[in-house]
Amino acid sequence: MIYILVSILFISFGIMLYQDVKYRHIHIGLPILVFAVSMYMNKDVIVLFDSLKSLLFIGINFISIAAYFSIKQSKIQNPFKQYIGIGDLVFLIAVIPLFSFRNYMLFFISGMILSLILYAIFQNKSEQNTIPLAGYLSLYIIIVMIPNLFLSTNIFYDFFI
Repeated sequence: MIYILVSILFISFGIMLYQDVKYRHIHIGLPILVFAVSMYMNKDVIVLFDSLKSLLFIGINFISIAAYFSIKQSKIQNPFKQYIGIGDLVFLIAVIPLFSFRNYMLFFISGMILSLILYAIFQNKSEQNTIPLAGYLSLYIIIVMIPNLFLSTNIFYDFFI
């Protein structure tokens, strides 16, 4: 059963990668599917307080982005109009059940760095000037999930640091 669920996640992340890189948007059903499968897979290890802390972490980040661009432009800015897609936010919320809070922060920070590196590498090959964040983070999760299939430990919930 676990291999079927992981396969669903892999396919969903692969489709999100393709859609985000090609069209710069993802279908709303994919993050919902990822969230549902993740909740079911990790129902025994999910700690509600960890999920709430992760959600608060995302909220603080997006409020900071809005404040930064509002100060920079000298007027209140909606970051979802120009700077970040709603699909990226939905994706970041959808993957919360995959991680403990500590590992979610590690995923978020390292995923942002990886996304910037991938964007710098592929910037000249794309005619669009935006970063396919949900797509790159999907690729990152796929890369992290592969070794997790062969290990006896759950690297998403056990401590990395």
